Amino acid sequence: MPASSANLGPGFDALALALGLHLKCTLRKSGQGFRIRVTGAGDSEIPCNESNLIWRAFLRFAVPERAEENLELEIVNEIPLGRGLGSSAAAIVAGMALANEWLGLGRSRAQLIQAATEMEGHPDNVAAAVRGGLVVCCQTDDGSVLTANARFPKDVETVLVVPQYQLSTEAARAVLPALYSRQDAVFNLQRVALLLAALGEGRTELLAEALRDRLHQPWRAPLLPGFAEILKLHNIPGLLGVALSGAGPAVVAFCRSRSLEAGEAIVACFRRQNIEATALRLPIDEHGLVVERLPEPDAAVEAI
Repeated sequence: MPASSANLGPGFDALALALGLHLKCTLRKSGQGFRIRVTGAGDSEIPCNESNLIWRAFLRFAVPERAEENLELEIVNEIPLGRGLGSSAAAIVAGMALANEWLGLGRSRAQLIQAATEMEGHPDNVAAAVRGGLVVCCQTDDGSVLTANARFPKDVETVLVVPQYQLSTEAARAVLPALYSRQDAVFNLQRVALLLAALGEGRTELLAEALRDRLHQPWRAPLLPGFAEILKLHNIPGLLGVALSGAGPAVVAFCRSRSLEAGEAIVACFRRQNIEATALRLPIDEHGLVVERLPEPDAAVEAI
């Protein structure tokens, strides 16, 4: 499952982009009872017992009487935790995808997205983890999730800047107002439409304006040292536009060229707040969820 950057400025709870950082999970029978092994990013923070989110998602999606006790779950994680990169969505998708394949449930990807959304609480990161690429999400009045992929130009480079502190999604959502003005609603409607059209036509010169937002970024900025300065960056060679990644604190930047220079300009904003950060140039993950049943002697199921 890939990491994902949701919202992308104006597309609050509607847009997400799958990125080339992954969560890899392998499930196999165990001769030593139930076991979880974790390596990679956040390995000391990911529980190795029944409270593990991947395992809880597995049990939620499984037919309870068919869940076995003698299983080993191996987790290899590249997705930083608590940075607005869809780590919880990837974990939920992983657990449900493993259950679907291990137990032969035969449920579709649409059913997987629906169930994972109900557990996660919103569909954007979940849909990107399953579908890959740039995903547009919509929930109907009855809670059903509709998704579609939109075009993302291949010549636009993506840089992820990850600061060395965490921000919980709950805290980031708590600061959002219950009501917005008509002016702010129209502002975002115009820009999310412009963003999708600009990406579809390759009109990258429009991204700086199309990524502007009034629904979540201004309200979250006080929680994110350095972010207000990042939004004001201009005349940086190659930089097309920036946005908060999900609830933050990571920042995603889109560039035409010289992307690492743009990334370092964002890193410098964090460092002026005495916060270390890392800039990563990442590919877009176009494939999303990949599930394989490994041959004997492993007799395992792998979800990537």
